[in-house]
Amino acid sequence: MKNIYLLDTNIISEVTRPQPSENLLSNLELHHGTCAISSITWFELLKGVELLEDGRKKEKLTSFIMDYVAPSFEIIPYDQHAASVNAQLVSKLIPLGKATPILDTQIASVAIANNMVLVTQNTKDFKIFSEVGNLMMEDWGKDDL
Repeated sequence: MKNIYLLDTNIISEVTRPQPSENLLSNLELHHGTCAISSITWFELLKGVELLEDGRKKEKLTSFIMDYVAPSFEIIPYDQHAASVNAQLVSKLIPLGKATPILDTQIASVAIANNMVLVTQNTKDFKIFSEVGNLMMEDWGKDDL
C-alpha cells in the first residue's frame, strides 16, 4: 500500500504519553500501512532519546523507537527533490520576513516532495507552508465534539 501520510515527530511522541489522544490512536490504527515518517523525524526521535540520562525511561523509549517505530513506518529521506522544494519554500518566506525553522521546513518539504499529507498536532507551526507551498495537513489529535 502506498504511503499517504507523513507523521510529524509530535505524533510519534504522543503515542508514548501516559494518556495519548484516543483520536490519534484510532487514526493511526485506521491508517495503518499508509503512514511513514521523514528522516528528519527519525533524527529528532533518536536525538531526544540520546539526550536522556541513562535509565529506565531511556531504555523504554529506545525500545519503543527500535521495536515499534522502525518496523512500523517507512523512513522517507530528505533527498535532492525535498531539498529543491525546501529552497523554493524558504525563498518565498525570507522576503516575507517569516521564520524558517530548519527542521519544520525540511519535514514540510519531504511531505510536499512526496505528495503526502503531513499529520501534526502543530498545525500552527506548519500553516505557513500551506500558504506558500502545497502542503496538505491533518491533525489527528483533535477531539471531535
